[in-house]
Amino acid sequence: MSVEESPAQGPRETQETEARLVAALRRGDESTFRALVTEHHQALRRLARLYVPQSIVEDVVQETWAAVVRGLPAFEGRASLKTWIYRILLNQARKHGQRERRTIPFAAASSDGAWPGVVDPARLVNPQLGPNYWPAPPPSWRGDPEDRLVAAEMRQVVADGLVRLSDAQREVVTLRDVEGWSSEEVCDALGISSVNQRALLHRGRTALRQALEEYFDGA
Repeated sequence: MSVEESPAQGPRETQETEARLVAALRRGDESTFRALVTEHHQALRRLARLYVPQSIVEDVVQETWAAVVRGLPAFEGRASLKTWIYRILLNQARKHGQRERRTIPFAAASSDGAWPGVVDPARLVNPQLGPNYWPAPPPSWRGDPEDRLVAAEMRQVVADGLVRLSDAQREVVTLRDVEGWSSEEVCDALGISSVNQRALLHRGRTALRQALEEYFDGA
């Protein structure tokens, strides 16, 4: 169960639970801090990996936890504790990413500058739904005798596609589709509007969809 809330809790109970959690952390309760780290550490590593080489991912996450400890006395609860922690991670990862010169310019994602997130409108016409809808879902690879190999290749296609997204698209797609965050949590963590979040999510998903279609077409 999450250290933040239980499945049966409503908003008020969740706030009370988080207040107790923050209070325990401020008291230096080691078991509470270990539980918090256990819950979020791997997700923080996955997000940091979008910005920095694998060799310094752990350093970035450790710096994040150190910043969390230092910042707890000033934490005001305007955002959830989880959102606050991920904001710190994003700031640390972006800083190190710039230092490592791993940020990919949007226009440099392809030779013609059209990828990512830009798809020929003619490809987005569904016979029943009309414009702006894919005509068919990606082909299924289930049941293929080489399922495991294909699944591994698919993960690599998606990973490569994520790297080629703009920073903003990559953050939104990762938080929504990899980490399973709600749109509200993503908006709070990234400081963006719901409209912007939807646009970034659509463009990012579209780019990944295009990468998957190209993979299947070439298979």
